[in-house]
Amino acid sequence: MKAMILISFCLFTGTFLFAAEEKKEKTYTERLKEKVQAGKELYDKGVKGAKEKYSETFEDGKVLTEKSKDWLLKDIDSIGDWEYKVVTYGPKDAKVLETDLNELGNERWQCFWVEASGKEKVFYFKRTKMSYVSKIPAGALLRILADFQNN
Repeated sequence: MKAMILISFCLFTGTFLFAAEEKKEKTYTERLKEKVQAGKELYDKGVKGAKEKYSETFEDGKVLTEKSKDWLLKDIDSIGDWEYKVVTYGPKDAKVLETDLNELGNERWQCFWVEASGKEKVFYFKRTKMSYVSKIPAGALLRILADFQNN
């Protein structure tokens, strides 16, 4: 009987301690709120820097042409789009195939599927379309966006 009481006491105490430990951990919602707050702080810092950069660069008086605006809108519109390539390879030496695939990889093509078609293999590649917006300096981009807002 004493052994049964001792075992029951140990189980109850262990369960209580485990439950107390669980309460010390942050809930998913609390962790999510912290991440959102950190993201908001980073965003606010970025906006502050962007406003400063805008005030520095907008005063240079450059005017954006309609042709540039059209090009920029088209480029922004294609952000995130994919382009695809299908390449068929016949029986080749492994080294030659490896060289060809490495060359495609250097061009940022990603192989996402391979099919066997008789003695040939068909490789399917994709890559994101090139966006030149990412190459524009931040100050110039802010000036361009401000010019869009003014029109």
